[in-house]
Amino acid sequence: MTGELVQAPRGDLALPLDLPPIILDLTRAWLWSYDSPHTREAYERNIRRWFQFCAETGLDPLEARKPHGDVFSRWYQETARRPPKPKTVAQVLSSVSSWYEYLHETEALDANRFKKTRRPKIPRKHSETVALTKGEAQDFLRAADADHGRERLRTAALIRLLLQTGIRISEAINAQIDDLGFARGYRTLRITVKGGDTITRRLPVETTHTLDIYLAERARREGIELQDLTGPLFATSTGQSWSRSKAFELVRRIAMQAGITSKVGPHSCRHTYASLAQEAGVAMRQIQLDLNHADVSTTEIYLHSRDRLEKDASQVVASLLE
Repeated sequence: MTGELVQAPRGDLALPLDLPPIILDLTRAWLWSYDSPHTREAYERNIRRWFQFCAETGLDPLEARKPHGDVFSRWYQETARRPPKPKTVAQVLSSVSSWYEYLHETEALDANRFKKTRRPKIPRKHSETVALTKGEAQDFLRAADADHGRERLRTAALIRLLLQTGIRISEAINAQIDDLGFARGYRTLRITVKGGDTITRRLPVETTHTLDIYLAERARREGIELQDLTGPLFATSTGQSWSRSKAFELVRRIAMQAGITSKVGPHSCRHTYASLAQEAGVAMRQIQLDLNHADVSTTEIYLHSRDRLEKDASQVVASLLE
């Protein structure tokens, strides 16, 4: 294998030139089988790492076996610019295994021999994403409300929406103004979730208030009536959809302005929502529904309980035995 690359017709993936044409086509089909563009980007990035490893070691990827996967895992960890976290390594290996599984399912290979590659152990209920305390979350909201500049109203509306509903950043920036609505007396937002399905979430009064102020200002700038305003719910100054990277930068900046020293990103808002809801006594099933998790075990990862010592049952049991 030479490692020479050829660009796909749509510019969607650079692949090793000497892979059989059917494998090139199946690889593109494998990537496009995922609905989320972010998943496709991540899987493309990870399969490129595997092809790079194959090129450097002279390995034909169609002849790879479990030992090659094990060596690749070590190679990836040692060649990364910064030591990758176990979860990252596991995700890379999972991506490559998914590629082989697709080739196997489409009968291009007789088996997925990469499947049993050893992967780092990851604590089932561990997450490195930061969840804010109630006080930090309140400071975060205050900092957003006090932001400066032309788009300060957009800042306040976005931060409050993320914190008070727990929706994903992609769901927020992909939402359209037409997705706002009413149902049974509640203000609602229809969002497109992972997999392409749509669900409707109830908006708190406080969230609705900041959104209304923001949208009214947008309409004023455009010189139109509020009811005639269309386009993305959160738009750039030119009316285009806001990017994830810009939204991420905004969340980080507001967190710093709030005096929060931990590494906060948009996903921290989801973790904060789940943790505060649990602390307030909301049922696990409801939190799972709010976050649109298929499995409650995923929801449990989002919970950062701070009162485990207080709730520890040891004193209760000890009292029973006295």
